[in-house]
Amino acid sequence: MKTTNHVFAALLMFAVAGCDRLEQDMLAAPDDSQLDRYGLDAVKLGDKRADAGKQLESLLTKPLQCKPGKTGLGDQRKAYQMEECQAVSVNGQVGKLWDQKITELQAVFVENQLCGLKLQLQTSGSYETLYDAHGKKILSLFGKPDEVGTKEVTWQREGDETVMRDLGDGKISIDISNKKVMQALHHKGSE
Repeated sequence: MKTTNHVFAALLMFAVAGCDRLEQDMLAAPDDSQLDRYGLDAVKLGDKRADAGKQLESLLTKPLQCKPGKTGLGDQRKAYQMEECQAVSVNGQVGKLWDQKITELQAVFVENQLCGLKLQLQTSGSYETLYDAHGKKILSLFGKPDEVGTKEVTWQREGDETVMRDLGDGKISIDISNKKVMQALHHKGSE
């Protein structure tokens, strides 16, 4: 069972309240065999740099600021091309996703493929409204959660993982990553 994204706090609030609608939506969510890779709507882990960058920038107010470099992966002695990108904030906001403010966004590309995506949303705080608008979409993107806690939801699929956390005050963080690659990153150097 897997799923990820940002209505995590809404899912938790509904689960605690025993919402029949959430239970029905979760039962109807796809399982791992029906999912490809984790991501946000049009951008998915493993997407090529040019396509993923274009899709991410469509969410943003200003273009991503990226720093190229090289990295090692695990015990391998080969240097891999890596690019770390950050969204630029304008008045505390970097863009919008699902009608919610994105306050932070970071992307990591290794060998021109998207391997990690972190973002933080500032929601209106009305989780019922957020779930009504986007809950089914999130469940269709990530499937059934593997772990659900009071402040965190985790989806895992093969090497991919998504963790959604309730940071309080309507803030939700979403961390989507190729777990194997992101854990193996080390020895960053400059080009």
